[in-house]
Amino acid sequence: MRFKFPIRYKVLLLLLFLLGLTSFLFYKFIGDFTINSLKDEINKRMDSVVQNLVSTCEDPLIEKDDLFLAKITKEVKEKEGLEYAMVLDKDNIIFAHSDLKHFGKKYEKEKFKSPHIFVKEKEIYLAGKKYLGKVIIGISIDVIKKKVRRLQGMVLLITILIFTLGFLLTLLITKFITDPVNLLKRGTVEIARGNYDYRIKKYPKDEIGDLAIAFNEMAKSLREKEMIKDAFRRYVSKQVAEEIFKNPERYFQSLKGERRKVAVLFADIRGFTPLAERLPPEKVVNILNNYLTKMTEVVFKYEGTLDKFIGDCIMSVFGAPISHGDDAWRAVKVAWEIQRYLAIQNENKEDVEKLKVGIGISYGEAVVGNIGSKERLEYTVIGDSVNLASRLESIAKGGEILISSEVYESMKDKILAEKLPPTKVKGKKREVVIYRVKEVLF
Repeated sequence: MRFKFPIRYKVLLLLLFLLGLTSFLFYKFIGDFTINSLKDEINKRMDSVVQNLVSTCEDPLIEKDDLFLAKITKEVKEKEGLEYAMVLDKDNIIFAHSDLKHFGKKYEKEKFKSPHIFVKEKEIYLAGKKYLGKVIIGISIDVIKKKVRRLQGMVLLITILIFTLGFLLTLLITKFITDPVNLLKRGTVEIARGNYDYRIKKYPKDEIGDLAIAFNEMAKSLREKEMIKDAFRRYVSKQVAEEIFKNPERYFQSLKGERRKVAVLFADIRGFTPLAERLPPEKVVNILNNYLTKMTEVVFKYEGTLDKFIGDCIMSVFGAPISHGDDAWRAVKVAWEIQRYLAIQNENKEDVEKLKVGIGISYGEAVVGNIGSKERLEYTVIGDSVNLASRLESIAKGGEILISSEVYESMKDKILAEKLPPTKVKGKKREVVIYRVKEVLF
């Protein structure tokens, strides 16, 4: 099973990554910059302390005022938070120290040297020439680190605060983005299920909202097209309809009008008017609906087009809008199957309810297309072939299938048919040759 990683989490991870990177850079660079600035400030401050001590110690050193210098070094240590402060004379003897136990001793650098103490020192000269001694101060590295840690803590706190607010904002952004997407997803699922009435009701006023509006328009359009398809399927078989829907441009020309060879079938119930007079209206409607339903089912079975109902008569076309190459053969099979069906049905019915149908089939060139007025169009076929099929149906007796010579010639090895005497039909100057189908060899 393919693992699905929701877009909400993708966006969330991306924004969290960018937010984390931003927070890290803020902590790293802003923190380092601030810490370095602090160290520079401490260094300058120590330089200032040393310089002040040098200025203060010049006269006391000349006058050998060790008490004054001891007091000064002690005050400087306490005031500035130093580890120690001392003044050396020109012989490198500790003349003053913040800790009196070091007074008078020889200054040994190694004793005061420590990795935990940062040392600053400056020599003292009289009038810039005569060497008088040296000022040395030491500050604990821990003090510096403590201040640095305090500053780092503040930077870290600000970073965490920024990250937390950014995280909450990221959740809000992902929700704002993915909720409309989920609505679109739900709508897509509904459309895929065939629910073309589904609409997205709540959506933001932005590009995603525009997409939701477009989705609703698409659903409306699909609904209208489905209604058109449903209506179209009532005229042609499902297979023919689907074939047309796959490539509608291919059949657009035929809707405008074109000439093509088609087979036309007319089927009419014999004696239906007296039957309608003898039976209750509900019974008549029920009988007629059952017959027309079966007739339509058989026409669609052989991928014909249901042209129209004319009372109890049905007209169907084979070869338009799609030609199969054996359209006349399909029409004959429809006629034969419906006659067999009625024969079986009539065995179990009273004479008053038995249906007998006369069927006429012709095959030839006709004009196919949408015909009618601006207000109403009808997809149909017109031409001499259509008229001939209608005339053959009118002279066919109940249970008979009459076909034109063109139909017979196209399938004479597939049927058993009886040639009838040349017949004069309305609309034809010459008599036409017709055949009565006696058997269909499936």
